[in-house]
Amino acid sequence: MKLLKGSLVLKLVALGFAAATYFYIHDEITQVEKKALEMSKIADPSYKLIKLTAKSLPIKVRLATSPPEGYRIVTEKVAVNPPQIVVVGPEVLLEEASNAETALVDVSESTQNVTKNIPLESVAGTHLTGEPYVVEVTVPIEKAASDKP
Repeated sequence: MKLLKGSLVLKLVALGFAAATYFYIHDEITQVEKKALEMSKIADPSYKLIKLTAKSLPIKVRLATSPPEGYRIVTEKVAVNPPQIVVVGPEVLLEEASNAETALVDVSESTQNVTKNIPLESVAGTHLTGEPYVVEVTVPIEKAASDKP
C-alpha cells in the first residue's frame, strides 16, 4: 500500500486522465454548439439581421413634376452618374433590394435639359440617415411635337 501513496506514477496517470477528460468534453461542447448554430440558422432567420453584406444596386430617379406645357421629358434618356451604388447593410434588408432611389427631382419650370446634384433618399424602401450620398442626375427636356399644322 505504501507503493501507491504519493507515487509519481499515479500522479502522472491521474494527470493523463484529466487531460483526456478535458479534451473529450471540449470536443463534445464544440460539436453541440455547431449543431445549435446550424439549427438556429435553419429555424430562425434573425441571424441575418446582424450579418452584413454588400450589394450593387442601380439608382432610380424619382421625378416630382412635369415640365411646363409644351415640353416633355425624354424618359429613356434620363441619366444618373454614377448609375449604380454599392450598399453595405444587414443581409435581411438588402436581399430583396432592387434599387436605390433619389430624392424627388423638380423640373416644373425647366424648358431645357436639367442637371442637378440630388441626394439618395432610400434603399429598398428604407430611408437613409446621416451624411447624404449625392448623385448627378440629368433630365433631358425637349419641346413637345404639336399636332396642329
